[in-house]
Amino acid sequence: MKRNLLAAKYSFYIMLLCSAVFVLNIFLPFNLNQWGIVPRSTGHLAGIVFAPFLHGSWQHLLSNFFPFVVFGGLIGLHNVKRFWLLFIVHIISTGLLVWLFARSNSVHIGISGVIYVFWGYLIVYGLVRRKFMHILISLVTLFFYGGLVFGVLPTTPGVSFESHLLGALAGALSGYYFAKSEAR
Repeated sequence: MKRNLLAAKYSFYIMLLCSAVFVLNIFLPFNLNQWGIVPRSTGHLAGIVFAPFLHGSWQHLLSNFFPFVVFGGLIGLHNVKRFWLLFIVHIISTGLLVWLFARSNSVHIGISGVIYVFWGYLIVYGLVRRKFMHILISLVTLFFYGGLVFGVLPTTPGVSFESHLLGALAGALSGYYFAKSEAR
């Protein structure tokens, strides 16, 4: 069981890193958030990797903190390697999708795209895999975090719904892929 809690621990450390970057950003003479994703700007391709670790406010950081730790921990109950695979692959894939398709003339920052990857993955994986524990995790995720579905809509100015929508789609595809490949 201790091994199964490693992903929650790693998720917590990742969010502590995001917190440290946020605090550092307060004291630096320049704004690190300029290293976020600026869609279709070749000068900002590095933002694909850096954007998840950057946050615009304490509220932004805290609203991402707990869902990331919870979802990361739930994914890690199955497999810690799966957590790292989803985290690393989808920083790149979601970031690239945002770079390609999101609104231009904006800077997209925050780890919420990865949170939506985890959310989409957890829901679809359990429903497609059809094993009791995975279905239970899907239902718990839907019950406690079903409201995230509204984050994929362009309802809040200044919020990258594109990161949410594209992350949820990428996560759902990953959940489907892994569930089907393990069913064979």
